[in-house]
Amino acid sequence: MALGNVFMRDTDGHFPVMQSNTIETVCGLIFDISGQTNFWTTGGGATIADTWKDKVIELNSLNDAIEAGLTEYTGKVDSETSQSKDVLAGIPYYHIRQFFGMAGGSGRLFVMFADCSKDWNAIIEMQRAAGGAIFQIGVWTEQQLWSKPDESAATYSVGLIADINRAATELADEYFSPVSILLSANTSKVKVGSTTNNQIAISQIPSCVVDARYVTVLLSQSMDVNVRKMQASLASTTPVGLVGLALGTLVRANVGTSIGWVREFDLVNYLPAIEMGFGDSTVSDGLLTNSLSYSALTKAQLNALADAGYVFARTFEGLEGHAYFSNDHTCSDGDFSTISRNRAINKSRRLIRIALLPYVNSPIKVDPSSGSLSAAQVTVFENLIRDVLTAMETAEEISATAFVTVSADQNILVTKKLVLSYGIVPMGCAESIEVTEGLYVSQQA
Repeated sequence: MALGNVFMRDTDGHFPVMQSNTIETVCGLIFDISGQTNFWTTGGGATIADTWKDKVIELNSLNDAIEAGLTEYTGKVDSETSQSKDVLAGIPYYHIRQFFGMAGGSGRLFVMFADCSKDWNAIIEMQRAAGGAIFQIGVWTEQQLWSKPDESAATYSVGLIADINRAATELADEYFSPVSILLSANTSKVKVGSTTNNQIAISQIPSCVVDARYVTVLLSQSMDVNVRKMQASLASTTPVGLVGLALGTLVRANVGTSIGWVREFDLVNYLPAIEMGFGDSTVSDGLLTNSLSYSALTKAQLNALADAGYVFARTFEGLEGHAYFSNDHTCSDGDFSTISRNRAINKSRRLIRIALLPYVNSPIKVDPSSGSLSAAQVTVFENLIRDVLTAMETAEEISATAFVTVSADQNILVTKKLVLSYGIVPMGCAESIEVTEGLYVSQQA
């Protein structure tokens, strides 16, 4: 017979799409090195191989990253090997600095360099190395997000997301440690048939909503000269992106809160201006020919990207000089269509599982007249779950407890299984606000 445990499963309530424990502040960051030839034996990678190869390292500050050999971009090249002296063009240091800056200077960030060319098991390996503590993982990869089977296709196809979501689903279902995945992939090039095109057509960018609740796709980056140089120094010209900044914002955010909350999460200190990191990735004079500035996009184009499920940095008229995340959408259009909804249910299931674990293999008193659960035992387990959810409600991580059900009719003497269920009402989010205005000849009653 299989080992006893507490098994958690989400249900989708199919409603329309229109602080507390610190577990939700633990993050992971994976740098996929599959696009780098001989990463551990040449260039900057060779200088950190003893420390980083095949390891998951926890960083608690930017100084920890520096002591572990990660430094900012310099652009220096070894004269003998022509290899960059910077570790992955300085991108790991950049994102770690962004993370700790946004997170308040300290925190728990697990970092890993892994070859993800065959699969995304690195996500599972990182979580296992962290003892299941990680609540959200950022993935930076040079693998291309978009492709096109042939030139005649009207839109690109989207890849990577389904495979990454499968790894996240395995974490949730098999290892009881669900996470939100923030994906920053190569969007500067698109594979068309057997060739690679450096030019991205905005009108052909596909939806990333592919029933992948655990994954969020990030676009855009800081319009900064060093960011541009870092991107252009990669043979893949993969955008540097915003994954470290997004993770740092999640550390600050209540689990029921969107990282797009304008009042709380101003990115002004991290984004002097915004560009998309794609357009024409042909490198000229050490920079991309066109990395497409945010301001060059029309409202229709920006709305199309948002409707397609992507999360990117944006600005608002009247708040010039400031930047914000557009929303916190995931690659799902179901109940779990936002990171905040996922984080809320993920936190509840983690805490309730921990609360229930002491009762595995425990004696459960039954009603001697029926063999069903006694009324006292029903009350014990209902209160156990309600206490967890009430604490989340008090912390404004959820709106309310929808229900807690512990049926007295279950025959635990026969099944040796205790069945419970619960539902939560998530926090709402005003992604848009509509106001009607007008002129009147007199004051209205």
